Amino acid sequence: MKAKILLFILCSGIGFSGPALAAGSPFYLGLKAGRMMVDVSEFEDANSVGLVAGYKFFDGASGSLAVEGEYTNSSSADITVLGVTGKWDIDTLAVYLAYRSGGDLYLKGKIGYLDEEISASIAGFGISGSDSGLSVGIGGGWKIGANSALELEYTMIEEDVNFLSLGVNFSF
Repeated sequence: MKAKILLFILCSGIGFSGPALAAGSPFYLGLKAGRMMVDVSEFEDANSVGLVAGYKFFDGASGSLAVEGEYTNSSSADITVLGVTGKWDIDTLAVYLAYRSGGDLYLKGKIGYLDEEISASIAGFGISGSDSGLSVGIGGGWKIGANSALELEYTMIEEDVNFLSLGVNFSF
């Protein structure tokens, strides 16, 4: 997973050099925070933070279409199995195609491919696993300036895990 994170950061940074930093560039970076909500009774929801890097390849009055890379990392949350409590966490790395409607208040939809890594430790025993597949999300946003926007999103990570987040994006 660490190699994938480094590759994501490297690929995201390639486009942010030289002329790309000029005003009106299609590149943007964002930060988000929220809750990884788990629909399994033994798991408590976990706080999570994330980074977003995107490139708008279409941006018009009717909306924009972008490719986004996203990395999230959760803090440890409790897991209880047979009365024994331990900790669990989840990391995700994803690539999305994202559409935002036009206007200062807008709707957002995204679809893409996500890789996740979940680990848990209970009574000294550790277990981890990874999975990948389709991920979709919906949300809305508010352009708070010429180069920044707030976004509220609900993203399906997998069948039993969803991420509710609030983020801010900055265009360069």
